[in-house]
Amino acid sequence: MQAEEILQHFYETEVEKRRLKHLLALEDFFQASKDELAEEFRKSFQTICRQLQQQQSLKQKGPIGHITFSMLRTELLEGRHHYLVEGTDEEWFFDLRPILTTYDASWALSFLEQFVEELYLYSKTFMGAITQADIEQIKLKEVTHFHQYVISLARYALPDIIRCPEYLALDRDAAVEVRIGEFLDVNEVVYSEDFSSKDIEEIKAWLAQKLEDEYAYEVFNNLNLSGGNYEDLDIQYAFFQKTNLAQSQMRNCLLIGANLRNSKLMDADLSFSTIHEADFSNSQLQGANFQQAQGASGLTDRQKWEMPGYLPVRFTGANLEGADFELANLRGACFIGANVKNAHFEGANLEKAVFSKEARGHLKLDPFQIASVIWK
Repeated sequence: MQAEEILQHFYETEVEKRRLKHLLALEDFFQASKDELAEEFRKSFQTICRQLQQQQSLKQKGPIGHITFSMLRTELLEGRHHYLVEGTDEEWFFDLRPILTTYDASWALSFLEQFVEELYLYSKTFMGAITQADIEQIKLKEVTHFHQYVISLARYALPDIIRCPEYLALDRDAAVEVRIGEFLDVNEVVYSEDFSSKDIEEIKAWLAQKLEDEYAYEVFNNLNLSGGNYEDLDIQYAFFQKTNLAQSQMRNCLLIGANLRNSKLMDADLSFSTIHEADFSNSQLQGANFQQAQGASGLTDRQKWEMPGYLPVRFTGANLEGADFELANLRGACFIGANVKNAHFEGANLEKAVFSKEARGHLKLDPFQIASVIWK
C-alpha cells in the first residue's frame, strides 16, 4: 500500500473507532462536572472584564463590543491548551489595542491528548509508515470534536456569569457578543445582548414571514411579542430575555439552546417543540402547553457521537402553575425552585429530572416517575 493509502486506512479503521471512547469519557466528565467547570470559566471571564475596565478608566478603550475566546492550534501542537481571550470594541478584529488574556481548556483537551497518545502508540505497529507529522495532523483535525465541549460550557455558564459586577461595570456597546472559535477563523456566538432600539411591529412582521435560517442566534430581549403566531420557527440559540410571549403560538418550534430567562409565556403553546438546553429560568409559564415537547439531556445515541450531549433544559425558579407537560421528554430537566402546583406530567419522561423537596407535595407523579426523579 502507498503511504497515503496506509494513512487513510489507519484513519478509517483506528482513529474513528478510538475517538468514540475518548469523547464518551469527556461527555461523562463534562456532564458530571459542568458546575465546577463553569466556576473556572467565570474566573477567566472576570479577569478579562477587570482588564477591560482598567483600560476604560484610563480612557484607552471605548465601549466593549466583543469578547472572543480563540483556540490556538500552535499552542496545541506544543502541548498547551490555552485559548486566547480578547476584549475588543465595536471595531472587533480592527481594534488596534485589544485586551488579551488566556483561558486554560485542559479539562477538555486533555482527553484529546490521551486519544492522540493512544493513536501514536498504535501507529508504531505500522513500521514507520505513519509518521509523527501524520499524528500531529490528525490531532489538528480531531481537536474540533473536543473543542465543541468548550462551546457547550460557555453556553451553560454565561447566562449567570454576565451578571457579575466586573461585567456590569464595563462601558458596553449597544450590542455585545461573546464568541468562541479558532483564532482568526470560524467562531460562533455563545452569548449576545442588544440594547439598541427596535420597532416591535417590524420585528413581529419579520417573524411572521417565517423565513428559513434567519432567526437563530438573534436577540429579541425586552420586547412585547405577546399573542403572536410563531409556529414552526427555527429560533435555536436566540435570546428572549425579559420578553413577553404570553398567549403566543409556538407549536413545533426549534428552541434548542434558546434563552428565555425572566420572560412571560403564560398560556403560550409550545407543544411538540424541541427545547433541548432551553433556559426558562424565573419565567412566568402559568398554563403553558409543553405537550410532547422534546427536551431530554445527554447524548441521543452513545453508539455514535455527533455533538456534545444536550445540557438540561432549565425551569429553575419558574412559575409553572397549571403548565401541561403531558408526554414530554424532560430527562435531566432542572425544576429547582419552580412552582409546579397543578402542573401536569402524565406520561412525561422525568428520568433524573431534579425537583426541590418542597415541591413533592404539589406533584402528581406515577410510581415510575417518583422513582426516577431526583429530590434536592
